[in-house]
Amino acid sequence: MGTDGDATMLAWTKAGVIATALGSIGIVLTLLYSAYSFATTLREGYYAELDRLYFELLKIGIERPYLRASVPPAEPGKANEYEAYAFMVWNFLETVVDRCEGRSKHGLRQTWYPIVESEGALHRAWFEIPGNQRKFKERFRRFIRERYPATVG
Repeated sequence: MGTDGDATMLAWTKAGVIATALGSIGIVLTLLYSAYSFATTLREGYYAELDRLYFELLKIGIERPYLRASVPPAEPGKANEYEAYAFMVWNFLETVVDRCEGRSKHGLRQTWYPIVESEGALHRAWFEIPGNQRKFKERFRRFIRERYPATVG
């Protein structure tokens, strides 16, 4: 082969290198899009899960309005129901805080932290009982103490 053959071979080699590079870039872009799509789906799933759980809690509260009080009712049966309901609410709030962790969860925090604040305030007396606090992770208890300090009076 002469000079023309060498030039042709060089051109095909360059074309092969360019095609490989473009293929690699395509793979990276596809992976980035897949990661973004997965994160979006996960975020939407968190919204749906939290919405469903909160709806169920509110439905119970509508059926039994005494559960939405800040203090347990005096009647023993209703007081036991209140204890269970307050625990369910705080368990839900811990789930919310867990789901809202991470830098990419700003939208979830904007939606759900006001719920953590209002529901937490409603059942704060229950949460402040030391035996009840032990039912939750220390990280969650610290989050509540620091972000939503208990008010006196």
